[in-house]
Amino acid sequence: MIPAILIFMVVLSGLLWIAFDQVTRHIYLEQAQARADLIVDSIKDSAPDTWHTFLSGHATDADIHELGIIFKEEIERQKLLSLKAYDLRGTVIYDTNPALIGTIETSQSLREVIVSNQPVLFRKTARDGTLAYEIYAPHLDENGNLRIIFELYEEVGYLDTLLLETAVPAIVVPLVLQLILIGVLGVLVRRAQRDIDQRTDAIGQLSQRLQTFVSASAMSAARNAGNLDNIPSRKIECTLFHSDVRDFTSYAEDNAPERVVYFLNDIMTIQVKIVTHFGGDVDKMIGDALLVRFEGENAQKRAIDAAKAILDAAKRASLARGLGIGIFTGQVISGAIGPKSRRDFTVIGDSVNMSARLCSQAQVGEVVVDTDTVKAAASKGFSGVENIQVKGRAQAIGVQRWHVSALDKSDSSVEGGG
Repeated sequence: MIPAILIFMVVLSGLLWIAFDQVTRHIYLEQAQARADLIVDSIKDSAPDTWHTFLSGHATDADIHELGIIFKEEIERQKLLSLKAYDLRGTVIYDTNPALIGTIETSQSLREVIVSNQPVLFRKTARDGTLAYEIYAPHLDENGNLRIIFELYEEVGYLDTLLLETAVPAIVVPLVLQLILIGVLGVLVRRAQRDIDQRTDAIGQLSQRLQTFVSASAMSAARNAGNLDNIPSRKIECTLFHSDVRDFTSYAEDNAPERVVYFLNDIMTIQVKIVTHFGGDVDKMIGDALLVRFEGENAQKRAIDAAKAILDAAKRASLARGLGIGIFTGQVISGAIGPKSRRDFTVIGDSVNMSARLCSQAQVGEVVVDTDTVKAAASKGFSGVENIQVKGRAQAIGVQRWHVSALDKSDSSVEGGG
């Protein structure tokens, strides 16, 4: 913004200077024309017959000499640097240098005045070496016919002084005011930018903190919703990972709240780090329980590998309580649940319940997985198929178990997760 304002100021100052220069030149041309008219008036008063003879085109050398005397008097009276007078043929009828009288002037400037009948002004060096303005001022009779052209010389200082006295204040004052305005705007903009940056940083930090409280799926759904108030729900198939701390209730009763929270942070940190490594999305934490969704390619294998790695890490960490994990693959509804004022983006459906039911069947250090998921993952080390009855299902479901004590050190997938 500031460079644009500066460029505008420079352009505006240049245009103002040109405008004042043109106005000043116009005023000076009018003044020169008035001087030429005064010379003619003096001739009319002093030698009307001679002037009439000159206009008729029958002037003699004596007439020209008489006019020259009047021209000389006007130079002294008006304090002109120099004066020339031309007839319509460009013949010099008077010059402060007598040797030039009678010569023919062929300059383009004079021809321009003869053709246009308009005064013109040029900047040039006078005979004495001073810088002056050369002004051609035509004189027209009462019928508008050109009769004589005067060439006057005026010192540059007068016109330049007039220009400076009028243009400089008109340009400098607004320029200074604009510079002050730019300075004030600069201060205000910097303050506003600092405030915006601080607010942006605060919002960014708040957004980062909020992201730690919600799942990646929730953040993605909120971004993709755009300006829509309602986040659309969708039916998807995913592998659900449900973990729970065994005998957590007794631990919570026997320990101070601070120690309980410290323990939960430790065990949740282990789980979240590993499931994230295997591409899982933490849907929610419910007390000591954790619900994770695995979607996309190899979701079953990644979920089982994450479970094995978590149970191995929990065993090596020698935590006060161990974990049991249930894994089930099926269809769920993924969407926002609740009113606009307070919503929860989660997955719901029978498959979510089934993962929780299988988790309840797992012992410490054990993962219980439905047989279809184990088959799809082609995972090693699982026990044989057993049919168990779970709440909410009329028929028994086939499951397989894997225990951390049976960890196969050759299983590269588990070692990668640790």
